[in-house]
Amino acid sequence: MIERFRLRVLVEDSSTVEGKLKGLRSEHGLSILIEVPKPKFSLLMDTGRSPYTLLHNMKTLNVDLNVINLIFLSHGHYDHTGGLLELLRTLKRPIPVVAHPEIFNPKYKLDPYLKFIGSPFKRSQVESLGGRLILARNPVSLMSEVSTTGEVERVTPYEKVRGFWTVKDERFVEDPMPDDQALILNVEGKGLAVISGCAHSGIVNTVEQAKRIMGTDRVYAVIGGFHLIGASGEVIESTVNDLARIDPELLCPCHCTGSKAVKEMKKRFGDRCKPLGTGAVIEL
Repeated sequence: MIERFRLRVLVEDSSTVEGKLKGLRSEHGLSILIEVPKPKFSLLMDTGRSPYTLLHNMKTLNVDLNVINLIFLSHGHYDHTGGLLELLRTLKRPIPVVAHPEIFNPKYKLDPYLKFIGSPFKRSQVESLGGRLILARNPVSLMSEVSTTGEVERVTPYEKVRGFWTVKDERFVEDPMPDDQALILNVEGKGLAVISGCAHSGIVNTVEQAKRIMGTDRVYAVIGGFHLIGASGEVIESTVNDLARIDPELLCPCHCTGSKAVKEMKKRFGDRCKPLGTGAVIEL
């Protein structure tokens, strides 16, 4: 197990008070830096919507780009991948990029008309800039007791992927988002920290997958976007009930979770629910 880690929110839809005072920028998107001190290891989860916001915030927070060991992309939407190419240009060195093989698939949404919401790059562009792609459907071990979830098994009845589209075999079809993944860290003396990008697979499904992979039911923290914005009251209630059953010590919703869902989580979890914004720091 890892002894501890630090999580810094580099990009999120809103800013903390401290983030605003430091001059950090916010945008619709997510980027999280995770730093493990022993053994020393840093990974960047997602790259936000635009490189300008990501690189500005990295510079403002004095993030040393040289210590980032790898990049993990939670799924193939623009607000999680938009900063990747410029980041690779800035790094000027080869770096592993862990993702699902369908991250490059075309992705669309009707909002209210047809919009492209996929990754703004091709595989060849990532590779030409030094991205050493590790594309896997199954969990990828990033270091001892740190892993991706791989494709998340969909078992919770009310957690459905709706509203996304792709092109497959020359047909315009609904996108079940198999590329949606999360990150798992097993922290000594505490349990699992599960960090999601958007949890399009369902945050309950995602946590249950993390428990199966790591072989423990002990969950300390559930962090990230839970994609409950626009969800019905019934789905939000069911999600909060299941999260209460999982009983994490720390619940940190952000990004696409939605204000209505966050409000219900605060009611149920009290001080254990700590919504995140740009500039937020968590140390476990």
